Amino acid sequence: MAMHIPRSEAKALAYVRIMQPPSLALLVSFFCILIPLAASVFADEAYRIDYHHLLLGSPQRNTTFFHRPSATSKASLLYTLSEKLVLGAVNPKDGAVVWRQWLKEGQKEDYDKGYLKALDCEPTVVSAVGNTVSAWDAADGKLVWAWAGDGTVRGLEVLSIEGLKGDVIVASEAAGKNIVTRLEASSGNVVWHATVASGDTPIAVLASPTNIYFLSLHTPPLLGLNPRYTTLDVLTGKQTAQASLNAEGVTTSKDSFLYIGSNAAAPVLVWTDHAFKHLKINVIGGKHITSVNIVNKEKEDIQSISVHAPRTITAQPHFLVHYQTAVSHWAEVYHVDIASGSAKKAYDLPRIGGLGTFSASTIDAKVYFTRNTESEVSLTSSVSHGILSRWPIQPNSNAAAAETGGIAHAVSEVVSKDGSSFSARSALTLHNGNWELFRNSEIIWIRPESLAGVIAAAWADIPAEKDLAKELAVESHTNVLSAYIHRVKRHTQDLKHFPAWLQKIPSRVVGSFMGDSSGTEDAILRPDGFGFRKIAIVATEKGRVMAIDAGAQGAIFWGIDTVNIPLDTKWNVTSIEVEDDRATILVAGEPPIVLETMTGKKVLSGATNSLEPGRYLVPAPACSQGSQCYMTIQADGTPDPVPAGVISKPTTVVTRRPSGEVVGWAYSGGLEPSFAWEFSPQPGEEIQSLITRPRHDPVASIGRALGDRNVLYKYLSQNLVLITAVSLAASTVSIYLLDSVTGHILYTTTHSDIDTSKPIPATFAENWFAYSLFSDPSLPVSAAGNTTSSPKANQLVITELYESSIVNDRGPLGSATNFSSLSLLPLPHALSAAYIIPAGISHLTTTSTLQGITPRAILATVPSLSALISIPLPFLSPRRPVGRDPTSAEQEEGLFRYLPQLDFNPQWTISHKREVIGVQGVLSCPTKMESTSAVMAWGEVDFFGTRVSPIGAFDTLGRGFSRLQLVGTVVALGAGTALLGPMVKRKQINVMWTA
Repeated sequence: MAMHIPRSEAKALAYVRIMQPPSLALLVSFFCILIPLAASVFADEAYRIDYHHLLLGSPQRNTTFFHRPSATSKASLLYTLSEKLVLGAVNPKDGAVVWRQWLKEGQKEDYDKGYLKALDCEPTVVSAVGNTVSAWDAADGKLVWAWAGDGTVRGLEVLSIEGLKGDVIVASEAAGKNIVTRLEASSGNVVWHATVASGDTPIAVLASPTNIYFLSLHTPPLLGLNPRYTTLDVLTGKQTAQASLNAEGVTTSKDSFLYIGSNAAAPVLVWTDHAFKHLKINVIGGKHITSVNIVNKEKEDIQSISVHAPRTITAQPHFLVHYQTAVSHWAEVYHVDIASGSAKKAYDLPRIGGLGTFSASTIDAKVYFTRNTESEVSLTSSVSHGILSRWPIQPNSNAAAAETGGIAHAVSEVVSKDGSSFSARSALTLHNGNWELFRNSEIIWIRPESLAGVIAAAWADIPAEKDLAKELAVESHTNVLSAYIHRVKRHTQDLKHFPAWLQKIPSRVVGSFMGDSSGTEDAILRPDGFGFRKIAIVATEKGRVMAIDAGAQGAIFWGIDTVNIPLDTKWNVTSIEVEDDRATILVAGEPPIVLETMTGKKVLSGATNSLEPGRYLVPAPACSQGSQCYMTIQADGTPDPVPAGVISKPTTVVTRRPSGEVVGWAYSGGLEPSFAWEFSPQPGEEIQSLITRPRHDPVASIGRALGDRNVLYKYLSQNLVLITAVSLAASTVSIYLLDSVTGHILYTTTHSDIDTSKPIPATFAENWFAYSLFSDPSLPVSAAGNTTSSPKANQLVITELYESSIVNDRGPLGSATNFSSLSLLPLPHALSAAYIIPAGISHLTTTSTLQGITPRAILATVPSLSALISIPLPFLSPRRPVGRDPTSAEQEEGLFRYLPQLDFNPQWTISHKREVIGVQGVLSCPTKMESTSAVMAWGEVDFFGTRVSPIGAFDTLGRGFSRLQLVGTVVALGAGTALLGPMVKRKQINVMWTA
């Protein structure tokens, strides 16, 4: 069944000629037009219309600590190497990031969770990720030196031995060999290499006050995996001893050990059996194993055991073992006898209900343990069980910390003025990923690190706007009398807000005169008149959903943990669909989750509260129910039959099969889908991406008016699919433009010599699409006939589609009143241009306005610059004249000479001085102002939001506009008129009498 679409009549487009012929004034006007195109962020708007959650990621247990960056520094900084492999230093006073470095960039996927070491009062911290070891200035984060080995780092330690203090010991694994390397502290130069315990599984490299130990898992004959020490000479790296321990088959990997000590007076190795019945303790370097029965008086199932000990060679050899069950926790403190190489329990810390955590800290040689629970903070010395200090936590002491999320782990720092009074700072990592710091019982700050790792996002309007729209819709669909009665009732209800509105008049008047626009940042979430205040609904890879207020500097006003995600897995969210005050989280293979956008409360969703295994939910096109409805797709890409009334008109659904083919399915009035077409790329190619035009993509004009008053008509269709396919063997990228109704290929092009390992982002809107790639472009043939090639470079390619290459021509269907989408449509006339850009782009999208009148801009993510840029579309026009200057008509149109190089104008950077890292998605949406789009960027680390006006905010007044000066000018003119009016009138009368 063919679907007939009426073809709109072409209307003549008229321009008002300002000046003829063109002159210098025209050129000046043209460049004046380009200036607002480039001014993406004004100086008085920076840091006000945008917001940035500068994140590190959730801190890791073994790579987070307090550290004084120098011997002369009295204050410590808080250092961490997070789960996102972001190394950073945080100021404990306010939680501000002092510096940070993202260590994941350029690394392969074969790495551990990273290593971070530092010696107290030393000016550097040392990190290791992948095969790279780096030393960083602890105060400002500048790179001191870096060393890259042949294998993956499996262990890291910094020596505290006198004379060798600060030297770095690295254990790495390469081609089945275990290599230990010593690096010089100040330069990173290699002092020696040593190949040890080949064939063993590397666990760690350790240091004691006298020796270096390489710890590995060894498989002796007829036995399980056992720990094995290889002792190395510090000066030469030669092996001096080797010994194995009998772990009774319970150690299978590095995670089998509860604690691996190092840089202590008596470092210990601690592990347990699978049933948590016995605790095994070994002083590193010795063969004696102390076995302790775990006392669990309440017979509760132990969920986890953790060990806390100091990491300084001057501290007492004491450590604490923490036991956690589902409903309570307790601890035991052990003392190590260095002479005998054994450990003995000194005392117990009582069982307390709920979750809790412990952390170890030192003052000189004394060791202290800080206990953090949801109700109090307490401090204990390692030599006695007596409580030195106890600080009850005040409920709701900080509004940002109202949601605790349960404590996962902590680090602490203890100070004492006179030896009897103490103060403790504790940095707590919560189970939801957030990071907060307590000073005694007072919460000082909380960092929303759970926001790192966003995988899906959507914009939502504040429901008040929707409520008003519904009320107006009711009035428009009833008779005049009913509509009038309904409006009177609505206005009567609105009167209850009248007193509050009167109270705000003075502050609004003062704010207007002083240029203060903070009225959109009220504590109460309400819409503003410009549509700038919106809600960003985001979902993270750990199963957490949050709402961000774009009108209040990105404040998070609710966050909930929707599902429990196992470790080392990510939540597979496909999209977030927002309708009215409901946000639907679509998850592959799982039922959707429906939340209220204002509160985060879960909503039962009738038809979508269950989903058969192996299927996933997608929004249904052409929904006939007046609201968003959904359909299910099978694992092989075949759509399921839809319920009656879901699809109201003939439509086509496009899916991808696991084997890579793109398939079109037709719904032509029935409930069952029918196979329509299938697209397969060329042999050797695999599809990398498939995109369509945005859902909100209004077209303000069906044609492009030229400078000579002619028109090129745009090729416009909602049934277009842009496919990017890559060939790894041939290093090529192919672009296909398909008609989704028939599956016909409307346009295709292929690029050769492409680095397919790098991102190839693309975006599609209106009648154009753009994509970026890294290639080896060819230069023009020289006069001598020799062909040369330029170095590899990043390219940005844009293609515009028109109905015909002839002006004022609508193509083969120009005279047709109707046409069928099922028939073979004419091919578009494509114009393309490529530009060499200074840096690679990882993501592309476009701005979006309410009516589509404002010229668009391309929003690009540039990882090497840690920036987001807004490229005005006129700079990328494929109609720019090549090899010549533009004619007068082309100048009127705004075209200028084509140059293959396109530099990023600093004024295009919408993130300005902010460093935004880890961006994986950018989403824009329209506001009520036609000039402005709301933009948010999210990804693996940071979250950023702003407003973008591609050609300037022509429909709003900026903060630089002085209302007070305007009023003063009007008053002065009025006063001057009042004073001079009688004088002028008297003079006129005198002139008449003397005439």
